[in-house]
Amino acid sequence: MIGKSIEEADLRNLKGLYLFQINRGGVRVAAVSHEFRLEEGDRLLFAGDTETIADLVLPNSGLTLPTVGMLTHKKHIEVVEIVISHNSTLISKTVKEANFRGQFDAAVIGIHRNGGRVSGKIGEVKLRAGDVLLLLGGDDFVERTHRIQDFYFISKVKEFRKQEGYKIGLLLGGTVVAVILSALSIVPLFMTLIVMIIVILGLKISNPKDIARMVDFNLALIISLSLAFGTAMIKSGLAEIIADLLISVFLPLGKVGVLFGIYLITSVLAAYITNKAAVAIVFPISLTMALSLHLDPEPFVLIVAFAAAANFMTPIGYQTNIMVYGPGGYSFKDFFKIGFPLTIIYMIVTVLILSYIYFY
Repeated sequence: MIGKSIEEADLRNLKGLYLFQINRGGVRVAAVSHEFRLEEGDRLLFAGDTETIADLVLPNSGLTLPTVGMLTHKKHIEVVEIVISHNSTLISKTVKEANFRGQFDAAVIGIHRNGGRVSGKIGEVKLRAGDVLLLLGGDDFVERTHRIQDFYFISKVKEFRKQEGYKIGLLLGGTVVAVILSALSIVPLFMTLIVMIIVILGLKISNPKDIARMVDFNLALIISLSLAFGTAMIKSGLAEIIADLLISVFLPLGKVGVLFGIYLITSVLAAYITNKAAVAIVFPISLTMALSLHLDPEPFVLIVAFAAAANFMTPIGYQTNIMVYGPGGYSFKDFFKIGFPLTIIYMIVTVLILSYIYFY
């Protein structure tokens, strides 16, 4: 970041964080412009949500927390919120005098006081009753604060664990074995993954709450309802009606034109309602079209699969799109600008290859 402006360093529009002050050589810059250029040793003061601030604990962007020191190198650290009690011995002491590192195996990384910002270096701030502190605690933090009356715990914001090498190797090796056993039809993938989850919990690589939190129940519900919707379309005859309509539109362009039509509809739906839902809706229509035209259904099935798998036009079209959407600082327009021509190229190549294989 050295030599870059605030905007070039991507510190202007951080989600949940606001850069409100920079200290450079004892001089405070309160109104930080987007053209301000960073130098080595600059102290940046942020305000924001506790969970977002906690993400700065293990940085890889060139920022370091000045009060943390070697705590980040420990195997287990956690970010917690505490509030100073009214009868605390820490009241009127500065953070440095309170010696959180020595007493509690922790470091103060943020202070909240009556909704206002606390200016200056954290180590020089005098503590008051009711102050909410964001702490980075080491291995001994819980044990040392078990019967402490100087402050009360509010919540655990985030936990970081550095796993031993053998656990990482076991996890990677187990995943490879699970895939191989499933591919060879020796053990179902579902069963091998259940075993892997039991191993993960047994070795304390993760905990049940983390696993439950990582399950995308909304996506599972969308897939389930979409499949039910697709079945209903077939049984009710709606799929046949839509298929006849699409045949009348695209059949004048020939069999290749029909494939282009199916691809286009699937791709547009997948870009806005997820690819799983698009497949569930278009698949019965595509299959009905193939049967109505007395053609091999295989290319009609494959065209739906290829179209649903190639979501380049929107950030919500596929999981990997949304994963890079925020961190990359992209806009909806960026995806369409690059994704639309890429979709057209992919569509032309896919349709031509399938047509060559199955129709000629």
